[in-house]
Amino acid sequence: MAIVLADDPRTLVMAVAGWQVALNLMLAPLSAYAADSLDDQQKGLLGGMLAFAPAFAALSVIGVAMVPGDLAHQFALIMLIVAMSFLPLLARATAPAFGAVASTRRREQGERPKAQTLWTLWLVRLFVQIAEGLVFLFIFYFLRTVSSGKLSVGEYAWTNAAVQLAAIPVALSVGRLSDALNRRKLPLMAMLALIAIGLAGMAMTGSWTAVIASYAVFLMGSNSFLALHSAFAMQQLPDPERFGRDLGLFNLTNTLPSLTSPMLAAIVIGRFGYHGLLGSLAAMMVIPAAILWRLKIR
Repeated sequence: MAIVLADDPRTLVMAVAGWQVALNLMLAPLSAYAADSLDDQQKGLLGGMLAFAPAFAALSVIGVAMVPGDLAHQFALIMLIVAMSFLPLLARATAPAFGAVASTRRREQGERPKAQTLWTLWLVRLFVQIAEGLVFLFIFYFLRTVSSGKLSVGEYAWTNAAVQLAAIPVALSVGRLSDALNRRKLPLMAMLALIAIGLAGMAMTGSWTAVIASYAVFLMGSNSFLALHSAFAMQQLPDPERFGRDLGLFNLTNTLPSLTSPMLAAIVIGRFGYHGLLGSLAAMMVIPAAILWRLKIR
């Protein structure tokens, strides 16, 4: 509401900043609630289901853009979508006690995850979020360049929504497979490979079809990786009484890249172009893969 009512740049920036703070304050306990509510054998499936979020977000953009009228009407629809998304959570009569369900098997065996493992996973996720943040920052302009300036905002919205939807079955399948095999590292490594392949494909080709196909591969890898990684992180939380705090720190991997991505993108694109940046990001995926490979977990 404050964004709609803002009548000068300072008020608008403050409203957007307030919304971002509120969003982060909501995500940390929501993630902790999921960690409390599910045991380890279901977290892979939960990770796969998290991939619905970016796809529904892309569809929401299309719906909001179709609303007639001014910005206030569009934001009214956004607020309605947010309110409706909380109805399933509010419908639950009770919530489990902190740590009552999560990591059940590990606590029964007297095991305790190491905080070092959690920080290593945090670093791995940071690299992927940097790549994803940079791609989403300029992907519209890159696709518009590939289409020789013919791509409209509406066409981009539909294209992005279709590609995001295509990533859902991949994330769900990877999550289910991870649960069935009781392994997290190898599926995460496979998704890092998909990210690198998608980025390299966009960097090396100039045709519209090949670029969109590569973009789809990238999204399949990144959406699946981030979703499965969230589930894996929940499984590695060292202290059930600190789930909210630890997952709040994980949420910084979403925030920190946004502080540096615009400047980094401007510098690299200005000197090497879109293809140079995409190729650099593809090569950068070797770093999180190496860190993850050295982690002594299944």
